[in-house]
Amino acid sequence: MKSVFTGAFAIVSVFVVSACETTSSRPYKASTENIMAMQQTLGSSGVAVSVGEFSAAEGVDIEPTCRALGALEIAPGKTPVEYIRSAFQDELFAAGVIDTAAPAITGVLEQLEFNSFGTGSWDVTLKLASDAYPEGFSVTNSYEFKTSFSALKACQNVIDAFQPTVSGLIAEAVAHPEFSNLAPTPAGS
Repeated sequence: MKSVFTGAFAIVSVFVVSACETTSSRPYKASTENIMAMQQTLGSSGVAVSVGEFSAAEGVDIEPTCRALGALEIAPGKTPVEYIRSAFQDELFAAGVIDTAAPAITGVLEQLEFNSFGTGSWDVTLKLASDAYPEGFSVTNSYEFKTSFSALKACQNVIDAFQPTVSGLIAEAVAHPEFSNLAPTPAGS
């Protein structure tokens, strides 16, 4: 009888420990392509912008969980909203088109969903606006990646795919025909 309880305890212990696993991400790495596109779009006209507040729309889960592993740590010490804002700011800075005194671009995360079964995917939608273009525009990036039968590996793949998802989201934003509308009109125009 004692061995039955010991076996049951071992199984429950393994489940409890694995159910509380947390996966974590890597810091954002700026995209050369995005930086060059920002330089071409904003830098060529001599305007600068800053990055204002980013938030999540009502109903968007910014603390997603994956399978039985619990919460995903999308970025070290950051929510997905903070991660996206920081990535956007890093690329504007690297492009040389950021000025903290310039009008701010703001963002609202309208969708943040992932699939960790079958073909994995992230679907992220971001609305960008500014004082120069208050109606703004939305962009969506859907990014597919390989997943796994193992919950731990599949959820780590979800996390690892977030950085290229955000990079692709920024690329979609910069390529959008209304992106330059977010910047103020250059002086003398």
